[in-house]
Amino acid sequence: MRKLFSRCAGVLWLALLIGALISAQTAAAQGDAAQLVGRAVMPANTQVDGQPAGAALAAGALVNGVKFPFDSQPVGTISAVLPGEYPGTWLLLVDGQFGIPAQSGDYLLRMYTVELAFRRAQSGAGDVSLLNWQHLGDPDGKIERRIVNAETRLRYLSGADFVPRAFQRTPGGAFWVADANSPVLLRFDAFGKLLEAPVALDGGALHGMSIYPDGSALIIAQRSTANRQQVVFRAYDLTTRTFTDLPANYTLESANHIVGGFAMINSQEAFIVEADANENRAAAFKRVFLINIASGGKTQVADLLNLADPSGISTSEVFSAPPNAFGLGNPFRFPFSAISALYPIDEQTILIANNNRLPYGLGRSNAEADATEFIAVRLAQPFALDSAFQRPIR
Repeated sequence: MRKLFSRCAGVLWLALLIGALISAQTAAAQGDAAQLVGRAVMPANTQVDGQPAGAALAAGALVNGVKFPFDSQPVGTISAVLPGEYPGTWLLLVDGQFGIPAQSGDYLLRMYTVELAFRRAQSGAGDVSLLNWQHLGDPDGKIERRIVNAETRLRYLSGADFVPRAFQRTPGGAFWVADANSPVLLRFDAFGKLLEAPVALDGGALHGMSIYPDGSALIIAQRSTANRQQVVFRAYDLTTRTFTDLPANYTLESANHIVGGFAMINSQEAFIVEADANENRAAAFKRVFLINIASGGKTQVADLLNLADPSGISTSEVFSAPPNAFGLGNPFRFPFSAISALYPIDEQTILIANNNRLPYGLGRSNAEADATEFIAVRLAQPFALDSAFQRPIR
């Protein structure tokens, strides 16, 4: 009996030790996980002044709860973000797509200035205020091919003309927009006027665009034409107007994945969102990597389908959860098919936003069109952020 008791006690002690080790490892893993520290939501039906949009969809159609056509211009399909002129403000670029270019001729391409009132652990409205917007247009006829508004004086560009994927502001105040459809680079002044003919981007599909900290060159990310599982980088010198292939490629975890947001943080390192094209419960891979464009090294820094939310930010009463909401709570999930925008907020925090694919995105709900969600994600470790990216480039 004494031996049996001793053996049982030993087994119990071992089980308790293993349990303690597992608990410690789990706690450590949770402590090292990226954490949701802010969230702001812009509803799918957000509209601002402008011509009616969505006429190509059936009149009176209700698509995932969104009624078409819109009475004015919708604010959705965000493809990129940049910091605004004042604290808390951001510039948003829209891709102007109601699914495909052919039905997007009345969806105007604009840059919006917004203020994000992040919901944080203890306070914050969690909403998005639209402050201003700027049309992208070609009044001087720099584009040789026909555009939808070719016969108008201001020749505003639409989603049927281009599919903007990224934009960058240069030290002189101009904006470069990378179009994923052609693909080409478009240079606009601060008021949205196209300044020159489009610059062709030879190569594979456009995946993103960033800029060196000193503003000397744009960094273009494109799918390799030789290997679909690799993304290649080229620098476009803004003085000489020449392209240079960079030495390192980025290898995707799967050839079926895409690059979402892409943002340089210093002269050699950048963040990339690599994701599958699935949404809602089918989403399986949505991750952020720190990459080195010189060596090709990559390190995962966040799993967007497993973000810690110990403060209950995502379930705060300031948000109205859609029907059958998926991914809210702890862990918090960002289960959208298109995660398009990324920018560093500070040395340990990044801003990420989804392209809600208005009105077709069903990442958060299986019944209601996705809102545009902006999240602030605090990483487990700080990163080497160049000071040029901590404020607007003037």
